[in-house]
Amino acid sequence: MTGLRDTWLMFKREHQCSIDRMLCRPVLRAEFLEAARLATGSDDEESILWELMSFRKRKELSKSHSNDANTD
Repeated sequence: MTGLRDTWLMFKREHQCSIDRMLCRPVLRAEFLEAARLATGSDDEESILWELMSFRKRKELSKSHSNDANTD
């Protein structure tokens, strides 16, 4: 999904949280999904979240904050 990776990286910088933390906190998840819907044009929450997890599994997400305990 175009724009999803960049949306996550911006969200992560703003909230200083991991994917797991975002998923487990309803307020963060809702905020991320709203931004992801705008960036991707997709309203499918499941597809957005699975694609984000797929990026993580393929190690395609930034490690720029590797000293932060909350990074992925």
